[in-house]
Amino acid sequence: MDKMTAILKRIRKRFKNGKLDIKDIDRALAQAQGQLKVREQPQAQKQAQAQKQPQAQKQTQPQLQPQESSTGSKQSLLYLHAPSTNPHSAVVGISIYEDGADSDGLDENGDFRYRSIKEALDDGWRIIKFPEASLAMNEQDNYGLGYEFVLERWR
Repeated sequence: MDKMTAILKRIRKRFKNGKLDIKDIDRALAQAQGQLKVREQPQAQKQAQAQKQPQAQKQTQPQLQPQESSTGSKQSLLYLHAPSTNPHSAVVGISIYEDGADSDGLDENGDFRYRSIKEALDDGWRIIKFPEASLAMNEQDNYGLGYEFVLERWR
């Protein structure tokens, strides 16, 4: 058993007995920091070797940063409810989450911003969730506002 495991077991036992004090925690932290320093040394050596690699090898490594953070774009979500799974069917319910706020999806006249799923697709939205097929099994027991499409757009 290594030293850190022994300290943690002692802390656990003292905690169960109601005798844990700050010195036990400080001792464990000091031990953990000592082990971290030992583990960081090989990492520092790897970084030094990476800096010595030729420039061509460094460029072939993939970047792990997501696209939205580098471009500053934000995701918007559109929830459309229709009486069928047909993209041309009329929308019966709508909700939009854009720019960090919910919207009822109505225009200035009080009409839905999109009359069909197809109109939303033509406006740059893309479907990320199709309606549940199990809702089509029994039309008389269809709960909610029909078939829900979830669409997204990045801006």
